[in-house]
Amino acid sequence: MKKIYSYIGGMLLTTAMAFSITACSPDDFTSPNEAGIPVASTYENTIQIDVDQETNWVTFTFNAQPGITPVWIFDGKTYSSSFSMKKYYRKAGDYSVDVKIANANGVSDGSISKTFRINKTIMNGFGGFVYESDFNMWTKATIAAPTFYYAPGWSAIADPAYTLENGTYTVKLSEATDDTWQAQMAMATNISTEATKNYDFSVILTASVAHSNVTVKLVDSTDDGNFYFEQKGIKLEANEPLCFWKSNMPGIDIANLKLVFDFGRNAAGTDMTIESIVLKDHANDDGTEVPVIDETPEPTWVAVDSKDNLWNGMTYVNKFFYANSDWSPKPNPALVIDGRSYSLSFPEATAEAWQNQFSFETDLTADTETAYDFHVILNSTADLKNVTVKLVQTNEIGEDGKEIKHDGNFFFDKKVDLVADSEKAVWAASVKAPEAMHAISLVFDFGGNPANTDVTIKDIILQKHKD
Repeated sequence: MKKIYSYIGGMLLTTAMAFSITACSPDDFTSPNEAGIPVASTYENTIQIDVDQETNWVTFTFNAQPGITPVWIFDGKTYSSSFSMKKYYRKAGDYSVDVKIANANGVSDGSISKTFRINKTIMNGFGGFVYESDFNMWTKATIAAPTFYYAPGWSAIADPAYTLENGTYTVKLSEATDDTWQAQMAMATNISTEATKNYDFSVILTASVAHSNVTVKLVDSTDDGNFYFEQKGIKLEANEPLCFWKSNMPGIDIANLKLVFDFGRNAAGTDMTIESIVLKDHANDDGTEVPVIDETPEPTWVAVDSKDNLWNGMTYVNKFFYANSDWSPKPNPALVIDGRSYSLSFPEATAEAWQNQFSFETDLTADTETAYDFHVILNSTADLKNVTVKLVQTNEIGEDGKEIKHDGNFFFDKKVDLVADSEKAVWAASVKAPEAMHAISLVFDFGGNPANTDVTIKDIILQKHKD
């Protein structure tokens, strides 16, 4: 059963967009009157937030009399004057909003400040083992307060500030470090493991600033050389939760385990979140379906402007399909091309997949023998789920004048989630065409986007496969 909680309050949206009261429709306000500028506190109970804790979608509603409009302000930036909207939140946490009130006379001096909570982080991919399970040894153990070694340039400074709430640690790294092991965090426990058993481990990590060098180590508290794993070089995109996990690890006789993190090479002002730590006996099934691991390593990429990037020098035509909820076409969105960057503006929302398509129909061809690597960077001003990236054979017109579709002949068809204002690299390695392609198209679909979303596509690379 879905758990939906209703709040009287406002909303937080991570996307910042320009807003002007003049953008409202002519019916929103009457002419200036003696009522004066509205008093925000009068409308405290007109703001409703409904949180679906199962899906992390939040519905925001402003219930007010005619002539009154909300001005939603998030992180100090004005966002919208909508009376009803929905927003998806990936991460658990407390969120806040300021709401001003506008009428024909102007905008209130005061504002209404409200908070609401998202209970659980929803992952883009695998979310790890079940934190709440009775099999989770971590939640039943005694965990010591974390100890730190924080030494930018190998000169130790004060420990970073941290908080612990409901099993989630948030660590504030105010100063940058430039090497591994310069930002260590260790948690000693009374957890013991045995060589006769196998174990599963998972943890969810999030960095407020992109980080490419996180280390996680599960080790004997008394012997640094006796450990289950020491995983270095974990890459985190900004504000994108990532699950690090291990399954069916052969057991080791250890009396007291220690979990160690290192955030060395962090940028200044980075907040690290560590949550949903799980360690369990592999024999105890908590219902988790462990994903099949893709062992394909990321290839070595040629430079974007290199002659070895096949995307350079080809010719193409951009095509659009931008549709209303009933699939009737809208006007094409605005497209701005700046070198190797393509910026799209979607003023209106779409409801379903494939209602917001953008493609490059190129003159590139492919046989079935050559393996290729592909890379592109995406950025959106709003959270977008299930964005499609597809490299496929271009449709063609047959001799009878009818379109011949080739949707099934593609190198890859990926679905990715975009977090607002964070870059997402999408890549595929060593892919081959199932059938020869007379022409190749790169297709994107942003269907389900909210109104006033801007998307940037940049740094496209198509290369012959490189190890």
